Amino acid sequence: MWEGVKFTGKSPAKKLSPEIAELIGIIDFSPIPQFVIDKDHHVIHWNKALEKYSGIKSTDVVGTDNHWKAFYDQKRPCMVDLLVSEDFDSIPNWFPNNRKSELVDGAYEAENFFPNLGKSGKYLHFTATAIKNFNGEIIGGLESFEDITKRKLAEEELKVSEKKFRSLVENLNVGVYRNTSDLEGQFIQVNPALARMFEFDSTSEIMDIKVSDLYMNPTDRKLFLEKINREGSVIGLELHLKKKNGDPLWVSVSAQAHYGSNGSIDWIDGIVEDITHRKIAEKKLQKSEKRYRSIVENIKDGFCIHDFDGNIIDCNENFALMFGSTTEKLLGTNLNDLASSKIQSKINIIKQNLKEKGMVEFDADLKDDQHKTVYYNIKSSVVSLEGNGRVQSFFRDITKRREMELVLQESENKAQKRLAEIEAIYNSAPIGLCVLDRELRYVRINERMAKFNGFTPREHIGKTIYEMIPDMASQVERVAREVFQTGKKVMGREFSGFTSAQPGVLRTWIEQWYPIKDSSNNVIGVNVAALEITSIKKTEEALRKSEEKLRLAIEGADAGMWFWDLEKGLMEWTDRCKNIFGINPETRMSYDIFLSAVHPDDRDAVDEATEKALNEGDEFKVEMRTIWPDESIHWVYSLGRVFYDVQDTAKEMMGIAIDVTDAKIAEQELQETLEQLKRSNAELEQFAYVASHDLQEPLRMITSFLQLLQRRYDHQLDYEANEFIQFAVDGATRMQEMVNDLLAYSRIERSDREFEDINTEDIIKQIIFDSKILIDENNAHITYDHLPVIKADYPQLVQVFQNLVANSIKYNDHDEPTVHISAEKDGNYWIFKVEDNGIGIDPTHGDRVFKIFQRLHARNEYEGTGIGLAIAKRIVERHGGKIWYDSYPGKGSKFYFSIPQEEVLL
Repeated sequence: MWEGVKFTGKSPAKKLSPEIAELIGIIDFSPIPQFVIDKDHHVIHWNKALEKYSGIKSTDVVGTDNHWKAFYDQKRPCMVDLLVSEDFDSIPNWFPNNRKSELVDGAYEAENFFPNLGKSGKYLHFTATAIKNFNGEIIGGLESFEDITKRKLAEEELKVSEKKFRSLVENLNVGVYRNTSDLEGQFIQVNPALARMFEFDSTSEIMDIKVSDLYMNPTDRKLFLEKINREGSVIGLELHLKKKNGDPLWVSVSAQAHYGSNGSIDWIDGIVEDITHRKIAEKKLQKSEKRYRSIVENIKDGFCIHDFDGNIIDCNENFALMFGSTTEKLLGTNLNDLASSKIQSKINIIKQNLKEKGMVEFDADLKDDQHKTVYYNIKSSVVSLEGNGRVQSFFRDITKRREMELVLQESENKAQKRLAEIEAIYNSAPIGLCVLDRELRYVRINERMAKFNGFTPREHIGKTIYEMIPDMASQVERVAREVFQTGKKVMGREFSGFTSAQPGVLRTWIEQWYPIKDSSNNVIGVNVAALEITSIKKTEEALRKSEEKLRLAIEGADAGMWFWDLEKGLMEWTDRCKNIFGINPETRMSYDIFLSAVHPDDRDAVDEATEKALNEGDEFKVEMRTIWPDESIHWVYSLGRVFYDVQDTAKEMMGIAIDVTDAKIAEQELQETLEQLKRSNAELEQFAYVASHDLQEPLRMITSFLQLLQRRYDHQLDYEANEFIQFAVDGATRMQEMVNDLLAYSRIERSDREFEDINTEDIIKQIIFDSKILIDENNAHITYDHLPVIKADYPQLVQVFQNLVANSIKYNDHDEPTVHISAEKDGNYWIFKVEDNGIGIDPTHGDRVFKIFQRLHARNEYEGTGIGLAIAKRIVERHGGKIWYDSYPGKGSKFYFSIPQEEVLL
């Protein structure tokens, strides 16, 4: 497991830094899939383009470190995780093809194939960069993606196409060349067949020869170039050339000129076919033409001479008899009239083959004089008679053979059908199958095995295992050599490795290897059957890890384990479990012995929990006391469950036991402390209520007598005395306000109103109506979104909103203060937000703003006692919520408070 990044799961909501907040605002509507993480590797933004591309909603991933799930099967770092952790040395390990970005300083780029995206995976180009604050500290990271699947597939197809073309050219039996268009001519490229045709040892040797040196008559080179320059190409041009040793070589050349931008020929591409044998045959035919008549008449087969259009010029008697006629009647008639429609459709192809190759052989069905179908084998070749191109054809009656072939064909079709069925079963088998020869080349392979390797079956044939599965080839070869040497099958052998189908994913197969032997009992190949067990191996590994975690957890929790075989009635306890119950480690355990160690007052509860677990399938969960041999009492918590067989019969029970004596003692002490604290709080609240209530009357008396003194003796007092009296009146008035606020603060917990359904929009409307004078005097604007209905104490919730809205207007230096109220659902809570454009709060003040009578400004700047937010905090907490703020001087404030969806009265 890579240790550079610590994944911690879901992250609580955090305040975004200005840098990241601004970045998110830019990328949210970007068409490029992007996401942002913070310095703890938690996703803080997942833009809409990435939602659409990955199929993962922003709400499912923001706040978590699960962004890897969009791209990988197993938890691992994305590139941005490495940059945020500044673990640059690990980047090549995870992303071997990475490179530093040329566009963004400090960013890294890479390309990879992601099998989890789409139906069959996608190639992505991704760019990751760290996000830094103004101090240059890394506070997060951004990763962007570009789909390059089409480009990658096109590149692969181009490589395959180029490879196939080069392979085709290199393996053609005809010569292929490219040379210059000057009179001497220089070869630019040739294939091996051309070198062999001219009997050169290699292509490099013929490349050093001038093209004109290969002509028997140099004038022919000039004539060839004149034709190319005039027509741009030649087809089937016959040339008399010579081999390396000077021997004559007749060839048929088809060539095409390639022109440059200036209109002149840059080079010539051509195909050369050796027709020496045909030319020799033509000469021999010319020599024997004089003797053909006597031979023709003695030929048992039908024989005729005709032109390329099929008009019969001459024929022997056997040919005439085949069609129930005479030689005289057939002369001048057309062979095409005797052919079936099937043969007539191929006449043009036959004629073309005759012109190109000089001879052709085919079977045809013709009609005799009674319109009966007769099958013939026809051999035709081009001859020259009296200077004209003619065709001589030999007709052999193969009707009986044809009928026998049809019978054999029907039998073969049935066999082919059966083979096709076997092939279909082979290709659709749920396991991988293949055949390897002694050179470890694929002779046969089905779809499943081909998919294992990441290629098509056709791409495997003729290739070695080192070409197709290089990462696993060595271990495969060891088993193959074992089969070749011993001649025995190998069963149940496991193979693990990587293939092109899932790059970077370790996969496992279990395979059977069977030798294929010839008639001499020699092993000539192996038949392999493979079943992928990757998921099983992962499950086994997960189970092993789970068992190890369980063992460590039990040891770490200082717990004891117990096991109960319900069929045999036997119990097995760990030594720690016996120690917890004060039982000697040597004791053989049974249910009765266990029950005897339990405090008598708790045994019924233990029996009841056991019966409930066995009969109702519930967990065995019980807290009990146990008496040790020294008569000390200890508390034990035990948890277990019942396991059933396929018939739903309880077979065994397993669980753990934990000594919770210290926890019980601490719990009792805590309960006593809480009771004392509850009494103290009640007394304190009563004291505050009584004290603030009793202070009301003296303060009113002081204020009244001071004001009476000022009115009655105003003309007798100097300015300074009047000022002192005014200070005393103001002080008493402020004292009166603080006492009233203290009284209101103490009454929050004393409210006996039941929570009711409240439409918070109605509260805001009421506040706007009640605060009309304050709003108009300050030219303030109050807006709000659609707000929910919640369970709350109506007057107290009004007071919370009233205090927050009043503060937003009071602490504001804008000509037009703005206040906006909104709410959003977060789990089981409604989060309300009151946002303004006021003077803001220095974050260093922290929670001081919520403390009673704490002021952040001088009294001559902003009036008030400083209790409003303290009251709001106490009301919100009474409702089971929390209150907090997000602010910065000069940037306005955002006050948040949460209210549970369900009523929670504290």
